[in-house]
Amino acid sequence: MIKAAIIGFSHMHVNEVALYISEHSDYKLCGISDTVVREENAKAKRYTPDWNFVNVKNNYCMNYYTDYRVMLDKEKPDIVFILAQNCEKYDIVSECAKRGINVSVEKPVAMSAEEAEKMLTVVENSNIECYVNWPVLWRPYILKMKAALDSGIIGEPLKLRYINGHTGPLGKGAKHRGVSENAQEMTDEERSETWWHKLECGGGVFLDICCYGCFFSRWFFGNEASSVYASGQNFNTPFGDTEDDFAAIIKYDGKMTVAEGTWITPRAVIPSGPSLLGTKGILVCTGGAENAPDIKCYDIYGKEVELPEYDFSDKYKNMPALYADHIKNGTPMHDMVTLRANVDVMRLLSAAIESSETGKEIKL
Repeated sequence: MIKAAIIGFSHMHVNEVALYISEHSDYKLCGISDTVVREENAKAKRYTPDWNFVNVKNNYCMNYYTDYRVMLDKEKPDIVFILAQNCEKYDIVSECAKRGINVSVEKPVAMSAEEAEKMLTVVENSNIECYVNWPVLWRPYILKMKAALDSGIIGEPLKLRYINGHTGPLGKGAKHRGVSENAQEMTDEERSETWWHKLECGGGVFLDICCYGCFFSRWFFGNEASSVYASGQNFNTPFGDTEDDFAAIIKYDGKMTVAEGTWITPRAVIPSGPSLLGTKGILVCTGGAENAPDIKCYDIYGKEVELPEYDFSDKYKNMPALYADHIKNGTPMHDMVTLRANVDVMRLLSAAIESSETGKEIKL
C-alpha cells in the first residue's frame, strides 16, 4: 500500500488528484495539510483554497494537519502530492527531500528556471524521486497525437500551434475536473484577493497556461530551442498585477512553436489541444475540450488520412496510476513528468516571461 499525502489546496486540481488517489486500490491517503505561509482572504467559494480544503477533507481524508512539517514527521508518507501556490513549491519539496519523501508537484514545477534548477540539485542530493503532474499528459487523444507524430505520418514536424484558455481559474463558468459544479460567481474584489492574480505568489497566465505551450514544445520538438519571443497583457483583470493574455513564439532550427493563452475567453470556443503541421500533412484536435475530443490527420492536399488504432495502458489514466505502476512493477515514469525534463520546460517559460518583460527576443 502506498501512503500518500497532500500538501496545499491553492490549486483546484487538488480535487481531482484526491479523487484519483481515492479510486486507486494501491493507495491510502494518510493525511492532508495546508501550507504554513499561505495568506489569502478570498471567501470560500467553489475552487478557492478554503473551499478546496473542505471538499477534500469531507470527501477523501479527515486527517488534517495545520503544519505540513508535522504531518510529514508523524505520517511518514511514501509520496506527497503538492498543490500549493507556485511560490511555495521549492520550500515544500526541500522539506520532503530532508525526510526522504518522494513528491509529485502540480505543474509548473517552480516559479522560474533558476528555482527549478535549485530544486533539481536538492532532489539529486537527497536521492528522492520528484515528478511533475501535467493534466494534459493523461488525455488519450494527446497520447494518440504524439504516437501519430512519432509514426512519421505527417513527415518532419515544422510548426506546433497551441492555444488554451478560459475565463480564468475562478472566472465566469469555470469548471475543473473532480468537481461536477461550475465556479460560483465572484466579484472583481473577491478575485483580487486570490493568489491567481498576484505575481509574487506565482499567479498569472504565463505560469498557468504558457507553461502548457512550453511543455508541448519540449515534448514534441525536444530540447534544442534557439530563442523565445513573447508578449503578455492585462486586458480584463485590472484588479490584479498579472497578465491575463499572452502570445509566444519558440524558435528551433527549421521549426517553431506558436503558443497563445487567455483568461478572457469562454472555454467552449478554445480548441481541445495542439495542432501539428509537418512536411507531409497536419494533425489536429477535434471535438472541443468538453465534447469528445479526438485527433484527425490530413495530408498536404487536405485529404483525411486514417490513423492506426492506439491502445494506451491504464497506467496513463493519471499521475497516481502511473506512479503506482512504477512502484509495483518497476516501470520507468514518462519522460515528461521527470524533473530534468521540467527544468527544460521552465527554461522556455522563464524566457517567455523575460521576453514579455523586456520586449526582446531571448536567446537560449
